[in-house]
Amino acid sequence: MVKISGYDFEGPWILGTNFNDVPGIYAVYTSQSWLDVGETDKLGTRINNNNHERKPAWVRNANGLPINIAFLGVSDAQQRLQIESSLRTILQPICGDR
Repeated sequence: MVKISGYDFEGPWILGTNFNDVPGIYAVYTSQSWLDVGETDKLGTRINNNNHERKPAWVRNANGLPINIAFLGVSDAQQRLQIESSLRTILQPICGDR
């Protein structure tokens, strides 16, 4: 378990792990920086097999450090968007829109 801004995320897993298609919020990070925060209704489709359009930016900004993914299961779409927005404001990830 990974505590991120008061939320209990599952993980961490290394980038390249295959995930099931479950709804929730994902955090992408290294030991030194927050790379990205996003929400999805199908984590596996979004993250697996190099599907994520910002993966090259994650790798570039990781500066050779291992990339971790943590996941918070949230089924309600409106709640996912609200949590994602809050976490992006708090964590200020390097990649993606702020």
